[in-house]
Amino acid sequence: MARISRILMLTALFGAAALVVPGAASAVPATVTAETAYNTKTQELTDNPNSGMPESCVERRMSLATGTYDWAQIGGLGERSNLSVGQGWYTWKDCLDPGNGSYDHTTWLNPDNPDWETIELHGEWKPEVPGNWKWGSFLDPRF
Repeated sequence: MARISRILMLTALFGAAALVVPGAASAVPATVTAETAYNTKTQELTDNPNSGMPESCVERRMSLATGTYDWAQIGGLGERSNLSVGQGWYTWKDCLDPGNGSYDHTTWLNPDNPDWETIELHGEWKPEVPGNWKWGSFLDPRF
């Protein structure tokens, strides 16, 4: 009987320790700063694009935290401040469509969650001079 009591006591002690350790290991600092994310591409662009030129796109997958972001294009003039998004995975895509004298820059943020809508930014852009230009968009967390 004494042996069973010792086994139960040891089991209870080890069981209690197993419950405490994971809780301590999962502690997260109270202040976490999220960094600005970029979806960009660098390529040769002209200062006089025409509609016969091919469209160019850049795309990435990204997990976003719930919160408010400032979202803006690099190159194009589209922007949206205080964009609220839910936590989850998104496909983030930017495209430049050459037109007559400028590029139409469209940016999409498409959530995997089927209950949420894809959001878009639109802007027009004309590089000042021909050359290698970085274009795309960024998401700047406001938390």
